[in-house]
Amino acid sequence: MPAAAVTRQLFAVDGLWCGGCARGLESRLRAIDGVIGAGVHYVTASALVQWDPDRCDAEAVRACVHEAGYRLLERSDPQTIRLRLDREVRSLTLRLVVAIAFGMWSMACAVVLYLDPGLSPAAAWWIALASGVLAGPVILFSGAGIGRMAARSIRLRAPGLDLLISIGVAGSVAASALALARGEAQVYFDTATMLVTLLVLARLIETRVRRNATDATLALGRLFDDTAERRDGAGNWETVACDQLAIGDVVQVRAGGVSTVDGVVVSGRSAVDTAMLTGESGASAVGVGDRIAAGTVNLVRAVEVRVDRVSGDRDVDRMGGRIAIELAARGEPIDSASHAAGALTTAIPVVSLLVVLVTAILTRSIETGLVRGLVVMLAACPCALSLAAPLVHLRASVIAAGRGFRLVDAAVVERLTGARTAIFDKTGTLTAGQPRVLSVESRAGWTDAEVVALAARAETGLDHPLARAVTAHHGGPLGAGGSRGSRDARGFDPAGRRIRVGGAPGGASEGATRLRVWLDDVPVGDLLIGDAIDPEAGDTILELRRRGIDVLLATGDAEGPAHAVARAVGLSPSSVFAGCTPLSKGELVRRARGPVLFVGDGVNDGPALAAADCGISVARAHAAASATAAVVITRGGLGRVVDVLDLAAAARRRLRQNIVLALAYNLFALPAAALGLLSPAWAAVAMIASSLAVTANAMRLMIADQGASRWN
Repeated sequence: MPAAAVTRQLFAVDGLWCGGCARGLESRLRAIDGVIGAGVHYVTASALVQWDPDRCDAEAVRACVHEAGYRLLERSDPQTIRLRLDREVRSLTLRLVVAIAFGMWSMACAVVLYLDPGLSPAAAWWIALASGVLAGPVILFSGAGIGRMAARSIRLRAPGLDLLISIGVAGSVAASALALARGEAQVYFDTATMLVTLLVLARLIETRVRRNATDATLALGRLFDDTAERRDGAGNWETVACDQLAIGDVVQVRAGGVSTVDGVVVSGRSAVDTAMLTGESGASAVGVGDRIAAGTVNLVRAVEVRVDRVSGDRDVDRMGGRIAIELAARGEPIDSASHAAGALTTAIPVVSLLVVLVTAILTRSIETGLVRGLVVMLAACPCALSLAAPLVHLRASVIAAGRGFRLVDAAVVERLTGARTAIFDKTGTLTAGQPRVLSVESRAGWTDAEVVALAARAETGLDHPLARAVTAHHGGPLGAGGSRGSRDARGFDPAGRRIRVGGAPGGASEGATRLRVWLDDVPVGDLLIGDAIDPEAGDTILELRRRGIDVLLATGDAEGPAHAVARAVGLSPSSVFAGCTPLSKGELVRRARGPVLFVGDGVNDGPALAAADCGISVARAHAAASATAAVVITRGGLGRVVDVLDLAAAARRRLRQNIVLALAYNLFALPAAALGLLSPAWAAVAMIASSLAVTANAMRLMIADQGASRWN
């Protein structure tokens, strides 16, 4: 089918709070006749749907979402989503407080029943009843959301922890109610409260992560003060908010300022720095007729720009939408714990029903069969399974913080397993992102220090990346300050002689800029200025390749600087993709062998960071890149990328071991419950032992040593 015949739209999904439900909704959308592809991402509550307009339309998509129990929105405002998530965090916090407060006392009653078998039947019954009454607020208030999500997962045919825990809670409450009705004290309300409390805690953590994910688009709106100086009818300049500008308005971008509009220069000439948006390492000259974008830094002199895109339609605004599209297109991959929970959810009701039938036939008592069937349901309590992933993720996050990086999305440890491709941005990632003096070549009769001092006198006080590099190399400003000419910087030495610093003939090579320093028009030396390579870049790339990972370089810079950096870090020319736009970086991520990790630092890297299985932002990254990345390096260089892979591999092993330990409990508990051999006390002991085993195994991730085994 031709691409032109396909309609694609990004929707916001109201009420989507679970990864399992996101996968279920995605399956239902793909089943619609005419839908070619669909991706649903629960963290951003978005759905990207592609359909054949001759066979399907947006109304069919909306009807499908409505039938699943959600509401489809044409678009979502990140700020509105953030406020809604803030409310959800407060609600979950209250539910967790209630669950802990009432659940603690309900469990205290259960402990009395377990530890004091000498209680009179009447006293034991009243204590059991008190345990049930205290469990009421936990089940009815704190667990209400779990029940709703369980019902939706049935409708979506996507069973997960919500449904599994709801089965456990229903089984424990039903078995306990039946015991109380028979005048017995064998109740399991403590199991129900523990299940609800653990899942509410996990949901609170997930929601906080989801709230932080909205920072990716909000951070793009904080790149600059969103105001502009507009020329009014009288020819004066007035400061207005960018959302008040119309196409055709003329605004002024001052020297040293950041453009807040997309438009065409109508007056003035200058040089601009677009590294934040495009990754180009050098300044670009602009004049009348040239176009500049919001986020561009004006380096030399003021220019006037005619607006050709309104706020919300600027390149930087579109980039925020592109990030949302990449996240939704990636969808919600199933994790190991959810897969195990889905299998148990299917198996437990079947096993329970079989136990009811077999027991009723053998004992000729339907009541005995029902009791054992209910005990099987609660014996399959997934406490350990619900702890399996969160504990490993929590431990991995603690270790990561100590190693100098932060796991924004702890579940990334699953997506990183078997990474096959690593793509690095250039400017600000493989390089420092800031020009610096690489070498000084002084002429006869002059020392390097003297040449640098003369250049610093001319460059002091000028707002230009090259000027800042020169003064920084000198150790700080020098003298009264220089002035900016059309193609050079000028100043005077203490004796009154004229200093001039400008480009040398053939001044750009190997990605560096050559500046020549003149004193009274006599050349005294040259400064070679370039972007320094991260000292850990070469070793990191070598280690990744040793592990069988393909390493690529993707940059918006020109081919010359890109290939120069590639040679410096040991990459072949075929691994270099120069002149990339933010869109083409995302396309490169999707074409690469997966799983793919992308390492970047700039606003222009946002779509690629979102599209990758794991986006990593470096320590010097822009806030917008860090908000989009799943892993944020907070200190250190690119060597942390290898640490991320090592930690992810070790955490994945611990997670799988935890799932095996959790399922081992079920292999013991289900047969014992089916045969009527599992008393409440032994059920509690087995449940606690399983949870402790999972906890202890997760703690083993704390052990640190040198070499490849430091995470084992």
